[in-house]
Amino acid sequence: MNASSGAAQDAARDAGQGAAQDREARRPERYLTQPGLADLADIPAVSRWARSGDVRLHVLDYGGDGVPLLILPGITSPAITMDFVARELTDLARPLVLDIRGRGLSDDAEDHSLDALAADTEAVIEQLELADPVLFGHSMGARIAAATAVRGHVPLGGTVLVDPPMSGPSRGPYPTTLAAFTRQLSQARRGTDADEVGGFWPTWPRRELELRARWLASCGLEAIERAHQGFESEDFFAWWPQVPGPTTLLYGADSPVVTAEGAAEAAAANPAARMVRIPAAGHMVFWDNPATALDLLRTALRQTLSPEPGDASIPADDSHDSGAMTSPSTPSQADDVAAPDELTHAPGFLARRLYQAYLAAWLHDVDATLTGPQFAVLQIVGENPGCDQRSIAALAALDTSTMADVARRLENRGLLSRTPSPADARRKLLNLTEEGRATVHDANLRARKLDEELLRPIPAEQRADVLRHLAVLADHWERLGQEH
Repeated sequence: MNASSGAAQDAARDAGQGAAQDREARRPERYLTQPGLADLADIPAVSRWARSGDVRLHVLDYGGDGVPLLILPGITSPAITMDFVARELTDLARPLVLDIRGRGLSDDAEDHSLDALAADTEAVIEQLELADPVLFGHSMGARIAAATAVRGHVPLGGTVLVDPPMSGPSRGPYPTTLAAFTRQLSQARRGTDADEVGGFWPTWPRRELELRARWLASCGLEAIERAHQGFESEDFFAWWPQVPGPTTLLYGADSPVVTAEGAAEAAAANPAARMVRIPAAGHMVFWDNPATALDLLRTALRQTLSPEPGDASIPADDSHDSGAMTSPSTPSQADDVAAPDELTHAPGFLARRLYQAYLAAWLHDVDATLTGPQFAVLQIVGENPGCDQRSIAALAALDTSTMADVARRLENRGLLSRTPSPADARRKLLNLTEEGRATVHDANLRARKLDEELLRPIPAEQRADVLRHLAVLADHWERLGQEH
């Protein structure tokens, strides 16, 4: 054997070993630990199964007699991670959450195109005998919902799309890289926990971090890769203009996936669709701002499922510009239905009614992209320039973790600057930017008008007393919370 042939054999052997290692690295390694499987015991849903060709599909069925609501999750979201959303919808519909192929308890598959995923959705609808279901999809699931609606192979009652990826050919890359997804998957396969997951998603509720830590390893690498490739090779706008009504598109005000320009294009491409902006939320709207996102989703679903006179409606014209949206309306006061006195005379119930109504009025009359806590922080910083973040949190009645999130969002929007203290770099000193000062000034004018309107039913000479009583209650309730 001469040297050149030996070198060639060595190179071939090395190439063969490298290929074998690559195949091993890419071998399907989907698994669930016992703690992950045990999570199913805490879910108020039963497992149902359907088959799409050779692919077995798992569905969590929350039951009930309402209109079927088939929930289609995102690229790395097994069905169980949408549990906290599904639970909030059982009074409106019969939620069912699908494990998209290659995720959760559903089978792996070769084809991950939108047509294949839409065919899976159709198979579930037909085999579980879901009559005229509404499709609700988040992220990748929103794309699947759009494709299923356009294909028209099964009758639907409507669609609700939440922050669908609008990337595609000639539209630039999807904002989250494939490497970011695979890094998280690698951690999950190695074994991770909520604290480590929180490094990627610092604002998420603890329970959702724990579920992701236990269930992300049930997602296949190939399924994630193919879906990510699809975000950039399959154009959402090839489907969206043909999506029939009723359809609503909700998107995060701070989302890098559905930008303001993308929302405007979507509104122009499908004028009959309702466009709803969710304030203080990025792409993961239900995890970023759960209360508001769920309120707006419920209103969208109510409008889709059973519109009634007096129900809070979603404007279908230019709401993508104004962010106009209302919180769920007060339940219909039918003559033969009445809430018990124990509820209607409870201060907590009345406070919740006031807050819900105030939120709706704020979104409509003041600023749909500036939340109450953000506005309070801007106001306080404006009056106390250079004050540290912890002190601002105390004055705004915010806990430190919430304050950190609010400050980060305001900084990202260019309304606030944060600089380390010269005396202690761990302390952040806050100041308004020029844009921040202009924003708080304009919002303050509108907020004062809203204050006048909110107190209008109270005689002018009694309003100071009302506000004083509210302040006394706020102080007392805060002390009770601290004591417990």
